[in-house]
Amino acid sequence: MDKGSYGERLDQHWHSKTIVTALSVGGSLAPDVTIARITGGADFGFVDPVPAQEGYALSLELIDYAKGELWLDGRSTSQTGLLRNNCAFFDLRNSVEAKLEDPFDTLHFHIPRRYFDNLALAGGRPPMGDLRVVTGQGFHDPVITHLGLAMTAALEHSAELSQLFLDQAMVALCTHIAAAYGTELEPRAVARGLAAWQLKRAQEMIASRLDGNLTIMEIAAACGLTPSYFARQFARVTGMTPHRWLLKMRVDRGRQLLVESRMTIAEIAVACGFADQSHFTRVFSREMGVSPKAWQDAQRR
Repeated sequence: MDKGSYGERLDQHWHSKTIVTALSVGGSLAPDVTIARITGGADFGFVDPVPAQEGYALSLELIDYAKGELWLDGRSTSQTGLLRNNCAFFDLRNSVEAKLEDPFDTLHFHIPRRYFDNLALAGGRPPMGDLRVVTGQGFHDPVITHLGLAMTAALEHSAELSQLFLDQAMVALCTHIAAAYGTELEPRAVARGLAAWQLKRAQEMIASRLDGNLTIMEIAAACGLTPSYFARQFARVTGMTPHRWLLKMRVDRGRQLLVESRMTIAEIAVACGFADQSHFTRVFSREMGVSPKAWQDAQRR
């Protein structure tokens, strides 16, 4: 396996003895960032070695894991604290080898160092230094747990995920990681909210790309802000994350088409950026309290 390919080939790396649900985050900031849920039974045995590279792996344990062995650059290394909802970092500059004996279920992130550096550059900051973490040692971080569990739930409907959701989640995760365990990726600033023109531009960009195929970086750059600052202030001003606003815009467009067009509900779903009719119905019903068909019938009475 060549350098840098680990995150791109997780399914091959873990072989057929596991279930791997993997997504590439993509986008200009994160072309090599991967999120995966990896599940395996007892006595998996030796995992293929991960070649040394500039980056980190982060695992969020979804069940308790106790029995196994870890080697870093050929040296036996203890693993502790790998309990449900705990997380562990792995500095991939070390060659990582492991033997897994207990059943495992983990949300796994592959994050090249250049992703942190790209976020720092967007904020006018120098590259991030090393993270202050110990490879393989589990600990609890409520922010990582919260974001990780949200992404775990989202992976169950991976076909419905938008680029905006994935990008928003990774910006939030890595900004937190850098601030808590490394070097902050953006300058501290007094929260001043968003100017009217910034809010208007952001909302127009989201509304014009209902498929969600845009990134926090794109929107933030158009507003002259850093990605994480923009995301926080957008949520503070609107009460919604950018992705949540995207879903609202999709539903609003769906309501318009349900009244004004002769399109089927399945056609409206696709036109509004939803994966399919089921996805549209689920989001619409959550937002409006009734299904698209029931809402449409009520408007036509």
